[in-house]
Amino acid sequence: MAYALRVGSSGIDVKKMQYYLNQILGAPNLKPLVEDGVYGQATEFAVAVFQYLHQLSVDGVLGSNTWNRIVTEFKNLSVPAPETNKTSRTLSVGSVGLGVQKFQEYLNQIIAPIPLLSTDGNFGQNTRRAVQTFQALNGLNADGVIGTNTWDRVIQQL
Repeated sequence: MAYALRVGSSGIDVKKMQYYLNQILGAPNLKPLVEDGVYGQATEFAVAVFQYLHQLSVDGVLGSNTWNRIVTEFKNLSVPAPETNKTSRTLSVGSVGLGVQKFQEYLNQIIAPIPLLSTDGNFGQNTRRAVQTFQALNGLNADGVIGTNTWDRVIQQL
């Protein structure tokens, strides 16, 4: 199943992408996005600008290709500004979507759980256990919930 973030989406995955886009697109003089985790028209426009600048299909929808390119570009920044809006939004058992799917892929790369996680975008018990393992290995609270600290640590290790 192909997931995408678009107008109407919300959550930590949207919030982190808003932060990444603010860091990456600071140079083209765009008004910074409010990092509120709500995918509105301003986020759609910023995604479309990013897609245009990076020769991706311009539709304002944050799918897997755009997600991967945003993460790559963010990781290539020399020194991103610290994130100031640390409001807690989470992915946990029952969450579905692109953020979950990407974390399943990342956990498969980073900790290689046995068996590997199904990258279906559904946050179930196997994903929870893999997140707990990752958190324990990285000195984080092993609650099996993907919040800001877990998100940041995963992205740092890619």
